[in-house]
Amino acid sequence: MAKTPAVSHFVAVSDLSKPATEQEGILIEVAGTGDNQKNRAKALDLVQEMWEKEEIDVNRFPDGLTPDHIFYVPSDSPQVKSSKTVSDSQKLLPIVQGAQEIIQLTKLQLEVQEASEQAEQYIPIIKVVLERSRPLTTEEKELAKDKKYGKTIERLGSIVAEQEEFQESCSGNGSLVLNAISWQLSQGTEPQADKN
Repeated sequence: MAKTPAVSHFVAVSDLSKPATEQEGILIEVAGTGDNQKNRAKALDLVQEMWEKEEIDVNRFPDGLTPDHIFYVPSDSPQVKSSKTVSDSQKLLPIVQGAQEIIQLTKLQLEVQEASEQAEQYIPIIKVVLERSRPLTTEEKELAKDKKYGKTIERLGSIVAEQEEFQESCSGNGSLVLNAISWQLSQGTEPQADKN
């Protein structure tokens, strides 16, 4: 498996005057790790570039676009369930918490899909065992005896359980990011349609 380049996520909150529960923004991914001035500057530059190209509606940032609009999205907080994490996430803006949850849910979805692909060869064995419809073939018996069989099935079950548990614990603030994306796309397509 190829190593993925290190990235950090930020949210550009469009209107800081709104209450935290109503704030929306744009999720930005930049090359580099962590919350530092360099990565924040990259995120701000990306949003400003989108804004100048009118990929973002000019009214989207009524007070302009400043470094104050850029919020870091920590990547590790949602995975750890501790009292420290709970108090940390309560300090996060809802849209930042939502972005964090989307990132973690995406990682878990990728893991589930990869584990499912590895387990695909075992589907006939699993069906036979669950349905008790026939004996295993010689080839199926050999596959089932392999150490990879048990580890693969157990890993898949564990990852699916982790995904479901995390999904249930999500705040629902991911919809703020989705709403912002949908709004941006609708704003981006309307001017083009008018030109035609």
